[in-house]
Parts: sequence; structure tokens; C-alpha cells
Amino acid sequence: MRSISFRYALLLPLFLLFAPAAFGADDMSKEIALGKKAAAELEQRWELDSDPVVAARLDMILARLVPFTSRPLPYEVRVAREEEKNAFSLPGGIIYFTDGMLKFLRSDAEIAAIMAHELAHADRRHVIIQTARSSKISLAAIALMVASHGAAGPMILTSLLQVAVTNSYGMDLEREADREGFRMLVSAGFPPAAMVTPLEAMIFDQMKRPYIDPGVFMTHPELAERVDNILKLAEEMRAPIERKRALHLLRPSTSESGETVLLAVDGVEIWRAKRSTAAEEAAKAASAAIEGFLQMETPPYDIQMIDLGGERALHIGPAIVMREPLPEGATPLETLRESLVAALGAARDKHQGTNYHR
Repeated sequence: MRSISFRYALLLPLFLLFAPAAFGADDMSKEIALGKKAAAELEQRWELDSDPVVAARLDMILARLVPFTSRPLPYEVRVAREEEKNAFSLPGGIIYFTDGMLKFLRSDAEIAAIMAHELAHADRRHVIIQTARSSKISLAAIALMVASHGAAGPMILTSLLQVAVTNSYGMDLEREADREGFRMLVSAGFPPAAMVTPLEAMIFDQMKRPYIDPGVFMTHPELAERVDNILKLAEEMRAPIERKRALHLLRPSTSESGETVLLAVDGVEIWRAKRSTAAEEAAKAASAAIEGFLQMETPPYDIQMIDLGGERALHIGPAIVMREPLPEGATPLETLRESLVAALGAARDKHQGTNYHR
């Protein structure tokens, strides 16, 4: 991310330090005006990406999340042509993603997770709160600055942009954004795991590089601690963490090729049989079992052969994937088991550095 030059000394008139005690919760017009000023300042330095396809994709995701915010701000999402991975929000509900962040995220669900986190920052006025803390002024002083159009304007905007772009929040605000963003994500019907998979990917990225400008992943609290906190919250909310839903991995499919019925996982064939009604039914049943029970978190030993009174069956946990007698020309169950274990390993290779069994 290209750095913004923050050169101003923050020298506010003394009367600002003793402005009324609160930035009124109902006075959103000043907050929105402040965000627009900050956006105008930012966009003098950054070029926006105006791709209508990208805009439509982000708007669709935003539309699902906004109903679960607590304030009726005019939320919108903009994309900056920057290669570094970052996302942040400004007062009043303007959210920015960089091109680099969109390339880093692997699904709409992961985009929704980061967007929900930033919506929570905006919804809870975190940029204004942190700017007030950092500048040692009151929230009302910031509102007064906007209303008065005084000389302090450029200086406070500089301080605010520094907080927003570098995600320089205190631990309490970052945790609140994770918590409220997660609730928003789940309420909107996105996979809960999407809140942890980007953080896990960044942890793995940090292991490979000596330094990364963390942007949205600013390490206060540490990334691993944030993942742990989200996993605990997911358990409290009984929201299952199934990473395959967020990553679009371990997805089964069935097809026919000539006189053959095929079963694949992530596009790789794992089973086949001579085409027949029995083969088609076996493939569909296996596909449903794999979709529901083969997770990134599944231990390989849970993919096992079980004897059912002289006939064998392949299980994933409690679910029967396929059992004997097999259709004509079918791949043996032992080979199918090996292929499922291999598919699990291949999926995990695409999302490394994660403790799947905690």
C-alpha cells in the first residue's frame, strides 16, 4: 500500500479540548460529512477501481450485511487501485478495499467477513473514537471541527486517515469489530468460517515473509489470538466452523461419460462404475455424504472401513459414503477411501498453517 504522507502537527485550539462531552449518537450528519471529507482527501492520492462487475459483486454482499448494522448510515464500498492487502472504513460508512485485498480473498464469504468487520468499525464509530483517544480530544471536538470548518480541519483529517488506513485501533475496538462483525456475518447467512480463514491465511503468509504491512490484519491483538477468540465465539453461538464452505474446497460432483458414472472431489475423479441406475444412485448418495461430512477439520482416521455383518461400508464419521455390494465395474472401497484421504490432504495444502483439530 502506498503510504499517505502525514506531515501535520496536531495543534488544536484549547477550546476544542473542552468541547461538550459527547459526539451525539443521533447527530450522524456531522459524522457523514467528516467521512466524505476524509474520502475526498484520500482519493486525491489513490485511484479508484471503477470496474462495474467488481462494484456489483461488492454491492450484493453489502446488501446482505447492512440489515444487521445498528445505525442507518449510507454504507458504500469503494475499491482502490493498490496492490497491498488492506481494507478499512471511514466515519459515516464508507468502506475501502484495495485490489490487493480482493485478490487475496478467495470467496464472496471471505469478502463478506472482512466487510462485516469494517462495517462494525463504522457502525460503532471506532475511527472517531480512536482518533479522539490518539489526539487527546473529545468526540464532540471532532464534531465541532466539522461544523466550524476551522483551521484544525486538515490536521484532524490527517490524524483520522492515519487511524483508518493503518487500522490503528486499540485492542478493545479491534475485538469488538471481530465480535460484532462475526455476528453480522452469521446473521446474514454466510459461512462462519469465513471470519477465520483470511486471518489464518495471513498467519501463514507471515511465516513465509520477514515483514508484512498488516493493514486490516494489524496485530493488536495478535492474529492467532483473534482466531482463537472467533472460534470461542463460534462455539458459544453454536455456529459450526466448516472451512470448506468459505474456501469452496472438498466439493463433490457427479457426472456421466459415455457408459461410465463418475464421482469427483474438487474436479479430481475418486470413483467410477459402469453406468446403471444403481451406479447413479450410489454416486449421488456418496456425493451427499461427502458434501455434508467431509470437512477440512475431519481427521483422516474418521474416513474408515466398517464391517456391517459381512458386508463392508466406507464411513466418514457417522455417515455411510458407500457400502457393498457395489455396482458393476465400481472402484473398490479401499481405493475410494485412499482417494478421499488424498482429497482432504490436497484441500489442506491449499489452506496451510491451520490447526484443524483444536
